[in-house]
Amino acid sequence: LIERTAKKLKKLQKRHSDVMETVIRAANDEMLKCGKNYVLKHGVCIDGISIKLMYAKPASNMNEKMVENYKSNIFSVMEEVWVSQTERMDLVLFLNGIAIVTMELKYTPSGQNYRFAINQYKNARNKNTKIFDVMTGAVVNFAMDENEVYMSTYINGKDTVFLPFNQGTGTGIDAEAGNPACKNEFPVHYMYDYIMLPDTVLNLIANYIYVDNNSLLIFPRFHQIDCVEKLIEAVKKNRTKKDYLIQHSAGSGKTNEIAWLSYRLASLHDAENKIIFDSIIICTDRVVVDRQLQQA
Repeated sequence: LIERTAKKLKKLQKRHSDVMETVIRAANDEMLKCGKNYVLKHGVCIDGISIKLMYAKPASNMNEKMVENYKSNIFSVMEEVWVSQTERMDLVLFLNGIAIVTMELKYTPSGQNYRFAINQYKNARNKNTKIFDVMTGAVVNFAMDENEVYMSTYINGKDTVFLPFNQGTGTGIDAEAGNPACKNEFPVHYMYDYIMLPDTVLNLIANYIYVDNNSLLIFPRFHQIDCVEKLIEAVKKNRTKKDYLIQHSAGSGKTNEIAWLSYRLASLHDAENKIIFDSIIICTDRVVVDRQLQQA
């Protein structure tokens, strides 16, 4: 991978003296038009030469080069990152050198919780700072303490909207918000034990995050990721032997879940690298929902 990239850059160097600056400028220009997530997935083309910025996990292991490329992605995390002369973030996560996640962290015994983090994003963060730009900035921003997590994809001053990114507690009529208590871990351990793992982050970029018709970046909430991934694993194991019922309240993101699940099932392979389904059929009894699903 490094050798192939080096060859491409060497070709570009014949026409552009500062080749890395050329790549960065091209990526930035493309992000301004299409958004960071699109450019991460598709890369940039300069003078007919394609430069990849990340490699998604292939649907099967048949192509060894694609698997090798996928494993070559480089993740890094920095703490106390100055993103402007006056703004410092607790944590920033990078993929191949590109900032993709920001985090503000609080600890309740010190007298602050996730609400203080949300307040920082709303009142102490400039939406014009590069890392918060809706097109070129991080794909998601997390405000969290050791008990709860909230997220936003659009930092817009006091109008910034944060949505819960919690697991929820209880089941059925006893279900509530928040995260279940843990004996030996913080309740938000799923963030560093699962969500921020390289495989999950690449999966989110490749298969979940997208820009909707209102030019808003859509990042799934935890219950949506949890639902789709559990169904994918169940289908790998049981094929069509079982039926599944997903029950949601109004406004919890059913349309996106159906779209994400269909997208994943369409390319799902089994342990022998054979595609499992030939077609995915979606049935709905409401015209409005049908239209929403088509758009999604």
